[in-house]
Amino acid sequence: MQLFRFTLPIVLLTALPALPLRAQSASVAVAIELTAPVPSCSFTEQSSLDYGSAEKPASGTGSVTISAATGTRSVSGVSAGGSPSVGQASLSGSNVASYSVSRSFPGSLTRSGGSLGFSGTWAHSTSSGSGYTAISSTSYNGTAGGIGTSFTRYFRFGGTVSGIGMSDPSGSYSGTITASATCN
Repeated sequence: MQLFRFTLPIVLLTALPALPLRAQSASVAVAIELTAPVPSCSFTEQSSLDYGSAEKPASGTGSVTISAATGTRSVSGVSAGGSPSVGQASLSGSNVASYSVSRSFPGSLTRSGGSLGFSGTWAHSTSSGSGYTAISSTSYNGTAGGIGTSFTRYFRFGGTVSGIGMSDPSGSYSGTITASATCN
């Protein structure tokens, strides 16, 4: 009888009908949106163009010049003092292949009751302190590293204040240089 006892459970298990399995599934969406890096750039003023001071000549007219390329001041017919500085701005950006910079200079520096002639100059470099090359036109086109890179270019502004005479009112004369950039 013992043989039957062990055999019966095996027979009963194999004789039971198979239970159906209930399969479960889920759907999970997958998506990606690709975009191209957007070129961006901006100007930052680093220093103002400042001629310092000039003493009016007793006779005739004089001028004061600051070289955009070298940053040095020179005078003609006047005595100069103060602390001059070349104007400088940096153009920085990322993902830029090419850029175009344009500038506009005022025709004169003014104050209440007077004006002095102004003729601007500008220069560019890849280094903030050296290697400046004069730009002869009102715009400059350059290249940068392209997608995935950052860049900085430097622009200096100088020029000549002319027609300084004894009859010009004493005081501070000013004007505004405007530079703008388009980056691609």
